[in-house]
Amino acid sequence: MSVIIPAYNAASHIRETLLSILKQGIEPGCIVVVNDGSTDVTEKIILETHEFHGIQYISTPNRGQGAARKLGISQVSSDYIFLCDSDDIWTPNHLQRKAQLLEQFPEADFTFSNCYSFGANSDTSHHLLDEAPHGWTERRCEFGRGGFYLLRQPYLALLDFNPAYLSGVMFRRESYKRMGGFLEKYSRWIGEDTEFTRRFASLDDCLFVGDTQATWGYRRHCSNYSAVQWRNIKAKADILDEHLSLGVVPPAYVSATCAERDTTRGTAFDQACWEKASDHVASLFSELPPAQRTAKRRTKALLAKAGLFF
Repeated sequence: MSVIIPAYNAASHIRETLLSILKQGIEPGCIVVVNDGSTDVTEKIILETHEFHGIQYISTPNRGQGAARKLGISQVSSDYIFLCDSDDIWTPNHLQRKAQLLEQFPEADFTFSNCYSFGANSDTSHHLLDEAPHGWTERRCEFGRGGFYLLRQPYLALLDFNPAYLSGVMFRRESYKRMGGFLEKYSRWIGEDTEFTRRFASLDDCLFVGDTQATWGYRRHCSNYSAVQWRNIKAKADILDEHLSLGVVPPAYVSATCAERDTTRGTAFDQACWEKASDHVASLFSELPPAQRTAKRRTKALLAKAGLFF
């Protein structure tokens, strides 16, 4: 088991992240931290830790998280790859739960865990799976023992709801190679992590297995949460559009993907209005497909363009 951690200006969080991984009940075979061109004291903090705990350290010019993850993965040879972002943390049983998952689903290609949020304005009792649409688990999940579940038709399941955030995923090296790995062209895209997951799910024969237990924590802070929600929603639509244009989407799912892309663009517009992002409302309206250009949305776009909306 190898753990890959991309780090960019992560001085305030990276030590806590590393300690959470080092305190696992099952010791990982290798931990690789890729310093993605940090300009703060991230390197100093990593170096203070790595010599005493066998952490492999790589420094590279800044190219984005996806490129950093790709570089880290290229340095290891283990069968299973774990990812963790430099500001998130694992509970002490994270690796143990993954081992139990593999005992039950030994053919799993891509696995993911439920998570809780922590940090500013977080409710630690709220878990990611709590956000699943009504009926999603009944339609899309087949439950095994101990809270583990198999995703039915992973591509369609993730189209409805994505429970696979990268700090909680593990995947097989061979499956990673087959799906093309991290592509550097997306490294600076908002939502580059979900692009990776959706492309993985486009391989129809990949077995996706989840864990209902929250075994890692997602740190909420100003740069990754509420201030950019409309951008995050728009990123989903942009990624779906990109995958449609490149033929990544399985033919059987093209119609559903087009419908979700269009609906998501409308949701991004509505969210931008709610967040009072008036400078972006008109341009978001211009990207809406005809069916999403309701009279109410058109009025909001005209008012925003005239500087009268907010």
